[in-house]
Amino acid sequence: MNSGTLRKISHFLAPISQPFIAIFLALVVGAIAIIVTGESPFNIYKIMVKGAFGSEYYLLTTLTRATPIIITGLGAAICWSSNYMGIGGEGQMIMGGFLCAVIGFHFPGPQWLKLTCAIIFSLIGSGLYSLFSAWLLDKFKMSLAISTLMLNYAGAYIAMHFVQNVFLDTTGDAKLVQTQMIDESIRLPRIVEGQKLHWGFGIAVLLVILVWFMMNRTVFGYESRMSGFNIHFCDYGGINSKKIMYGMLTLSGVICGLAGVIEVLGVNYRYTHNTYVSASYAWIGLNAALISGYNPIGIFFTSIILAGISTGGAAIARATSVPLEISTIIQGCITLFISARIAIQFRRRSRKLASPAKDGGSSGDILIPETKGEILR
Repeated sequence: MNSGTLRKISHFLAPISQPFIAIFLALVVGAIAIIVTGESPFNIYKIMVKGAFGSEYYLLTTLTRATPIIITGLGAAICWSSNYMGIGGEGQMIMGGFLCAVIGFHFPGPQWLKLTCAIIFSLIGSGLYSLFSAWLLDKFKMSLAISTLMLNYAGAYIAMHFVQNVFLDTTGDAKLVQTQMIDESIRLPRIVEGQKLHWGFGIAVLLVILVWFMMNRTVFGYESRMSGFNIHFCDYGGINSKKIMYGMLTLSGVICGLAGVIEVLGVNYRYTHNTYVSASYAWIGLNAALISGYNPIGIFFTSIILAGISTGGAAIARATSVPLEISTIIQGCITLFISARIAIQFRRRSRKLASPAKDGGSSGDILIPETKGEILR
């Protein structure tokens, strides 16, 4: 095997190498926590793998849970790869799901028109919701992380208000704040009859391909990556960084909103308050994006693994004395390790940027850092 082939294989495996390293280290920490409970880590992890991938039912259940994680991970990767560190995927997903459920049930006309309008207006609504955070950053220099985080809470309670006071389903359990169920004719069909997995997973796979192509084979993707490397250099070179900001944050909101739409059309068939929050789809998706280095292919595999940890954790809780929270510990450790890696890279980059000045470099030189994140927005 020649060196060129080895380089190609290394380049292909790069998107999934970082996630597996972070997950391996997290599993080591999880093993220590399991030992504290008096159980064998090997037996517990065997049950976890079986409960996530051990049969057709468990595998398809894991892929169903992975679907919104993949999509929200792609939405996070789009803005984070451009160095716009928004964390509003949860609020955008809520907006998409809420609008889809309401429009899909109440919009007049034939079913095909209901479905079309539900999808289009839901994606527009979630995109505009994300666009609002971009406007706050542009006009008032408001921290994007803070504004998007607060908009998560705002989105959840705005949807709850309208569901509880306008669109509440009074025919079912009065304790649940939820809309009425959409008609069967506009629901996503199952990939395997009798199983949970629906064609939303196929949409997620297609979206992985499209986002990869956009980020790596289009002018817009190139300009967004350059904005992530050095926004000042982009402005100097004629790239409109403001247009990139608005475009990437809006597109990110549209994609995260699509995750909510697919959950309504393929899983829940209605919007229920707090469903997306308790499941933490957007936050797990953000973790998948971070530990994959914003690579869509890496996000796909990482999301499936993270979903498997959740479904496998439920199997552990049913079959052993180890609590369900062990899966949360593992996911938290994955986030911790990837955050440590990012912090180390940022520190090294800061030293590299400072070294030319110490060596007598001109203060007017334009420096292009080797990795993303020179300017935290």
